[in-house]
Amino acid sequence: MVQTIDPWTFIPKEEFVTRQNNLRKAAQAAGLDGVVVYSRGGAPIDMCADVLYLTSHYPQQPYVAEHTGVGSARSHGVVILPVEGETILIVDIPYWRRDVVVADDVRASIWVTQRVGEALKDAGLYGKRIGLCGTSYMTASAFLGFQSVIGDTEVVIVDEMVEKLRMIKSPREQDLIRIVADIGNRSIEAMLDAAVVGATEADCVTAALNVLVPEGATLYDAACASGEHADGYTWARVPSHDANRPMEKGDIFHVDCYGAFGGYLWDFGRLRFVGDEPTDLQRILQETTIEYIEYVCGAIKPGMTGDDVIKIGQAWLAESPVVQAIPKEKAETEGFPAVGHGVGMSWEAPWLMVGEQTVIEPGMYLAVETMLGSSQTGLTFFEHNGLMHEDGLEILTTCRKRWW
Repeated sequence: MVQTIDPWTFIPKEEFVTRQNNLRKAAQAAGLDGVVVYSRGGAPIDMCADVLYLTSHYPQQPYVAEHTGVGSARSHGVVILPVEGETILIVDIPYWRRDVVVADDVRASIWVTQRVGEALKDAGLYGKRIGLCGTSYMTASAFLGFQSVIGDTEVVIVDEMVEKLRMIKSPREQDLIRIVADIGNRSIEAMLDAAVVGATEADCVTAALNVLVPEGATLYDAACASGEHADGYTWARVPSHDANRPMEKGDIFHVDCYGAFGGYLWDFGRLRFVGDEPTDLQRILQETTIEYIEYVCGAIKPGMTGDDVIKIGQAWLAESPVVQAIPKEKAETEGFPAVGHGVGMSWEAPWLMVGEQTVIEPGMYLAVETMLGSSQTGLTFFEHNGLMHEDGLEILTTCRKRWW
């Protein structure tokens, strides 16, 4: 089944204009005269979200270091949005998508930093009070360059301003996210179906690619581990998967598979016991992992905070005899502190962790995940994605849970 829609035209242009106007309102409410939004592309799809959300522009130019003299702030896209005035988009190559980009004024130049300074003056923002959104995604040289072209303009860091708008998905976004999830479901099922005796992790990833590439989707990563490495989340390298070692009967193969279609992510986690004959301990541990995540998903309701959710989860874990029997080990570093997070064009709030006070609302797109185990048992893994509604979470990960 190949999708027949073009994800880049699925969201109507009018919705992008509404997003820009919503950002204007947020800026005005914060006492700002305008906002400058930086995002990065060039391959990493988790740093492009804010500019992509506002204008449907993805800066595809690979990053080029500024000391080379081949332009400035390459692979960055920049939106200059005054509270009153036109939306200006700075792109770093002339090959931007004129058929999908939504902005009043698009300026293409390899000298992004210099064009930002000029655009601030043209927008009447020079010397005013502006917000800067995207410092988490800017290179240090891009940030220093920005400071060099703003003169006496007052700058307030507002990195969460666009993300807060992105958290609540419109009805059209939700429709697209369901299509994204369908691709993710079929991709990860193909990946796990390929996890058989004698296959490599690369064979499994190839099976997923054979599903998602014809759809026009992109794989961000299949963070996987198997065999002797199954006691870790993944084996840190590029790519994450191993192309050499054939998997053996009894191996754990777990994967956190994430990719994107039209800029929107799926983020699914599944596990297969190679040979489909798990030991009693392996089976009980994975069943507990599944039960835990499905319990948390069922407990999430609008009005809760991320802090509420993880405390519900912690209470469940504390009462589980299976979890309490897992050997306690001293970790080399801190582990992932959340039982999940928001998702959309990036990993985003609300983070389902201690101290997170973002209120969960209908329209949010959530990923709920965990790994359980130890170096003695190997790690089991499970993750659901879902859309939040008034009556609870609509689970989008309808792919198989068990292969045994």
